[in-house]
Amino acid sequence: MISWMQKHRKYLVITIWISTIAFVGAGFVGWGTYQYGGKSNNVAKVGDVPVTMQEFQTAYGNVYQQYNQAMGGKLDEATAKKMGLQKQVLQSLIYQALLKNFAKEHNIVVSDEEVQQAILNIPAFQKNGRFDKSTYIAVLQSMRMKPKTFEANLKNEILLNKTLSLLNPGMAPLELEAFGSAIFMADRLRYKVFSAEEIQVSFSDDELKRYWEEHKSDYMTPKRYKLAILWITPSTELPEEPAIESFYKEHRTDFTDSEGKILPLEKVREEVVEKLRLKTSKKAAQLAYIDLKKGKKAAEEEKTVDAGDTIFPAEVWEEIEGALPGTVLKPKIVGGRYAVIKVIETILPQPKSFEKAYDDVKVDYLSKKRLELLQKMAEKASAQLDDAQLSDYVTRDSVDKLPPLTKEEAAAFLQKLFSTNRPNGAILLDNKAVSYSIVEQKLLNSDKLEQHKTFIEENAKKMKSNLLQSNLIDRLQQKYTIEIYLKETE
Repeated sequence: MISWMQKHRKYLVITIWISTIAFVGAGFVGWGTYQYGGKSNNVAKVGDVPVTMQEFQTAYGNVYQQYNQAMGGKLDEATAKKMGLQKQVLQSLIYQALLKNFAKEHNIVVSDEEVQQAILNIPAFQKNGRFDKSTYIAVLQSMRMKPKTFEANLKNEILLNKTLSLLNPGMAPLELEAFGSAIFMADRLRYKVFSAEEIQVSFSDDELKRYWEEHKSDYMTPKRYKLAILWITPSTELPEEPAIESFYKEHRTDFTDSEGKILPLEKVREEVVEKLRLKTSKKAAQLAYIDLKKGKKAAEEEKTVDAGDTIFPAEVWEEIEGALPGTVLKPKIVGGRYAVIKVIETILPQPKSFEKAYDDVKVDYLSKKRLELLQKMAEKASAQLDDAQLSDYVTRDSVDKLPPLTKEEAAAFLQKLFSTNRPNGAILLDNKAVSYSIVEQKLLNSDKLEQHKTFIEENAKKMKSNLLQSNLIDRLQQKYTIEIYLKETE
């Protein structure tokens, strides 16, 4: 189901423009740690369009999940905050709200028939090439989404796409030629590569402490939860054979191999026995939940746990993070037994002390200072490159023509080189710097323009469309009042 969500996620939640809408920049809203101060359960209001807390939570959860999966499950709240994920999500929702105001003003609407047709065309809802209602309901149920919610999100998606489609630009021949020349212009360079490993750096603890004081918000403790837990351990007594066979027969579709084939009882006996034991202890867990909630029974342990700790599965963390202090969660399966969890306190991230952050501060400061010195060295060298290595003519895609740079390093260098108007200088990469001087230039020839015409046209349209969208957003920000109810705290 996760893979299906990734493939079709544009139909499941309100679209989040992050990477493509670069012009909604960091200056849009000031961010830090936030408290909710909304009105009528809204996090913001743009013109006549509210941005609801539910929209924000759904969108943030989707983006968090995508980043977490890309990072191999290692994303936590502190890292998400560093990356500014909440900021990106809110900015995207505000962007959408601006467009909704624009659509409303110009009577752009989406009919029920358009929504219905879009649903009929989604492959995941089809069986044998045709829409199947039972499949549609089953897919949404598996994602804990009601058809009404899904259809409202899809209608919103169609509205935004319809509005943006008005900005699809055409391209004049002269524009294509100019854009093609910008992409495939060729430079011949003298260049020299410097590595950060060549730079010797010395520093004192006083320098580190000053750096830490300026960047305290980069060294935060993780978000933590103080929990009280009552454990219900299943009986270790082996269930009788008829009970095992009956349970397996009833739930055999839960025991399959990687190809979806049902495994025989003898291959999954231990798993069947474990699940059967859990089933027989479920009633005891429910009674323990009632007793803990009413104060008739005390928790067995209290512990403070970092958000996302692997002690609990992801679905348990979703409930913990959405619960108010004092909430007792219904029994959850944790590590082969039931846990009744009471959320006592949410402990928000705080800046680490200098001593606790020391190792991380040292690594960051060393890297920063080394790159600063590397940049200076390369800038100085760029003034005199007469004896440096001479390249062939290179374009933006000549990633294999700049030894000793790797293809990845060369791609990054060329992207920056063709984005600057300096004939000589230094370009900083991850841990290297390249001093360069442009010796010769030549423009795109007509054969190459024709060869790459489709590529040039697609990218030219995309850039032109982004510029039009950027200008539209600038105008809409001036026209519609933006109120934000997420308040920054210290």
